[in-house]
Amino acid sequence: MKVIKKSKQIGFCYGVKRAIKIAKEIAFNQDVPKPIYLLGDLIHNHHISEYLATIGITILKGDSRLEMLNTIDKGTVIFTAHGVSEKVYQLAIAKHLTIVDATCPYVKKTFDEMKKAVNDHHDILFVGKINHPEVEAALELSDHIHLVDNDLPMLSLNQPLLCHQTTMSSYDVMDVFNHLKKSYPTLEKMEMICKVSEKRQKEIMQLANYHFQQPALIIIVGDKNSNNSTKLYEMAMRLHQSDVLFIDNIQELNFANLKKYQEIMLFGGTSTPQAIIDEIYKTLLKLDHLTQNIYQSKLSIEDYIK
Repeated sequence: MKVIKKSKQIGFCYGVKRAIKIAKEIAFNQDVPKPIYLLGDLIHNHHISEYLATIGITILKGDSRLEMLNTIDKGTVIFTAHGVSEKVYQLAIAKHLTIVDATCPYVKKTFDEMKKAVNDHHDILFVGKINHPEVEAALELSDHIHLVDNDLPMLSLNQPLLCHQTTMSSYDVMDVFNHLKKSYPTLEKMEMICKVSEKRQKEIMQLANYHFQQPALIIIVGDKNSNNSTKLYEMAMRLHQSDVLFIDNIQELNFANLKKYQEIMLFGGTSTPQAIIDEIYKTLLKLDHLTQNIYQSKLSIEDYIK
């Protein structure tokens, strides 16, 4: 008999749920000045972006939040769950826009801790995905925050501190920390990984000692632009215990190809709708009896936000 399991940690994290709730309430509030704009995707899941568009929210695109903000002159602007810099906030005020802040409380907390560290005379080396909105906002907090990349020159730093994007993997952060320690022996590290992301990463890491029924498959469900989902995929690939798939929804699965597996495990990012994972899980339970190779999702657009 095939073993089909799904992670205990699925569905939206608190910060994602909160951001969606805020955006919905603003969209249906008749007293909020129109039009309503988002500075980029509220969260990194295109299903949610598509839903928000159906309720009248315009999602702006651009290379930076400042660039996006400069394209509008009236109405309401929603700051996404990833946070914004003080420059963006002040420009929105100067434009007399109605401001709605959907920043994840945990991201806001880490930004406050970084500002305090700078005020305490720390120079910060920051690890994150280039062009990610959270990284953009973090780098604009202070001139004493430097992005760690291949072009980073040797710097003269005072009380160096390693900080990072909240959705990074613990593997990546420790690898970078140990590497930078060679150049900056007094470097210290601030713990900034989102607790929900950390739990999901630990659940993946624990599989290193798990005895799969072979052949086995791990499926990571999430948007390809979601950093926390991508990190789960990368960590699963490190295990070398099973095959690994990274998919967006049920339509990306070929069920004829899945029938060879004796054990399948499902995991999802913090911005992955639970309805998508539940649909895949319920379908996999019937895997031996499926006659179609490609399954068309029966979810409605409203299902994604539940």
